[in-house]
Amino acid sequence: MNEGPAALWEQRWWRAVQAALTSWQQQLPIQRVTDPAQAQVLVQRRRPPLQNNRASHGRALLQLLDVRRSGVWQLEPRVEVLISPGHAEPAMQATALHELGHGFGLWGHSPDPADAMAAVPGARPVLQLTARDRATLDWLRRQPSPFGQPLGSPPTAGA
Repeated sequence: MNEGPAALWEQRWWRAVQAALTSWQQQLPIQRVTDPAQAQVLVQRRRPPLQNNRASHGRALLQLLDVRRSGVWQLEPRVEVLISPGHAEPAMQATALHELGHGFGLWGHSPDPADAMAAVPGARPVLQLTARDRATLDWLRRQPSPFGQPLGSPPTAGA
């Protein structure tokens, strides 16, 4: 790890992301991998690109991939979660908590600014999942999903 001021910012970013992951780990089985190519949710310390000429502290970018696992083609999501460095640690933690929620399938937003998945954050950073966040995740996990199911036929080049 680097030394000096840059190392302090990196440590703050890492602590914020770790705290957000810990909150989600209480709700989901999260397996960390060392190879980024194997990750379904890839968290990066990077400022998100402007969207509609607006900056943001974080963003989740979804891709749907056809992957071959144990000889069987299946559809899997891959989400790149970008968390901007250089903010106060609570702000980075709240951003990571929210964007990881998108990474774990909660693509909608809550109307309540007290929720981690709020469309518009409140005056204070939300650092823990609320009962509404957990209930939404529980509901989502009960829904049928094509992810991880065998595909009808292998994808063809250019398709």
